[in-house]
Amino acid sequence: MTIRDALDAELTAALRRRDTAVVRAVRSALSALSNAQSRPDVTHSTTSTGSPEVAGAVSGLAATEAPRVHVTEAQQQAIVRTEIAELGSHAERLARLCRWDEADGARRGMQTLARVLDDV
Repeated sequence: MTIRDALDAELTAALRRRDTAVVRAVRSALSALSNAQSRPDVTHSTTSTGSPEVAGAVSGLAATEAPRVHVTEAQQQAIVRTEIAELGSHAERLARLCRWDEADGARRGMQTLARVLDDV
């Protein structure tokens, strides 16, 4: 099972439990993984026929799609560890502000992401 598969399973379980804090944490981790696979250096051709109303518009199925970058399993684990660390600092800030329920939710999100890393 890959990290993404494990996160998808956790997301489904959290949605069923209606645990919004864990849903938020897992979606954030999934987004971070997707962002790591994006290619910011890809430029698209503007020579195709597009819209006369919109400058630089391109037409055609998947005309602006770019191939994804391969992210290794170790890189994915590092990304999820970064998410865990960010959640930890967020939970500490919330606790200092006496926002106990939100801090508890951030900690549950941390525990869920840590469990995913342990299980994979």
